[in-house]
Amino acid sequence: MGSKRPRQVLITGCSVGVKGPQVFARRWQAETAATTSQHQEEKVTVTIDANLLQCCVCSGPLTTPLFQCTKGHISCSDCCTDGALDDESECLMCREPETATRCRAIERFLAGMSVPCLFRQHGCTEMIPYRDTQSHEASCRYAPSHCPIPGCAGYAGKSLADHIRVGHPTVHHTSVRPDCVTPLRMHASEQARVLWLSSCCAKFLLVAGRDVPSGRSLSIVGLMDEQFQDEFKYRIEVVGKDGVLTLSGQANGVERLARPYQASAFLFVPNAIWDSYPEDIPVFVHLK
Repeated sequence: MGSKRPRQVLITGCSVGVKGPQVFARRWQAETAATTSQHQEEKVTVTIDANLLQCCVCSGPLTTPLFQCTKGHISCSDCCTDGALDDESECLMCREPETATRCRAIERFLAGMSVPCLFRQHGCTEMIPYRDTQSHEASCRYAPSHCPIPGCAGYAGKSLADHIRVGHPTVHHTSVRPDCVTPLRMHASEQARVLWLSSCCAKFLLVAGRDVPSGRSLSIVGLMDEQFQDEFKYRIEVVGKDGVLTLSGQANGVERLARPYQASAFLFVPNAIWDSYPEDIPVFVHLK
């Protein structure tokens, strides 16, 4: 076989003397447009050092608008001065009157870039547009979550309700009638108790924390699921020899905890009361 020759188009006949070149031109334009569109849709996979996508000033992820000074420093939108509205800014890295201008080339690069989720090792398989990485990581269901039960190292890929069910199968469950006082006999070493309303199957976690000096902190966490649709009120009572300790509040549903658990309100039970019972501590719960 010979070498490949360029494509030739032969137009014959008097009747196509005028229209022939126009038809050829239209076909050529259509083929060119189709080829260009195909090239525009093509994607390539590259590997890049994540440090190269950090702001020179704050070392955070680059977010538009981006500015680059004459010395090459690139800063993100959070590190731009008020001049950003005029497409000019002062370089905060140089700390000198170095003029920085919009770096639109990097902006276009970032706009077309997708990255794997930071929590892919926990099961997330999504490819995230770079500009949406922070918002995705804040709501990703595979993000590492914290458990309110003392001593738990945390989990990923589940809701808090599923984690309690799977990760803490030995936690006792107690059925609670709505708008009724339910007595609990909690063991001195017990760290949590699951409470579920018999009327709607909504579940709550009664946490006996040891995060306070010289005592225990009793708090309520609503385990968010399809049954937890309303806001519930609660009251916790602990009976001591010298009186009754009481805490009332509102139990809001929690799907997962992105930060270590800190109760917004808790009932402080001194060790003098908690340890005064040889076996079980009389705790009363009222949910409605």
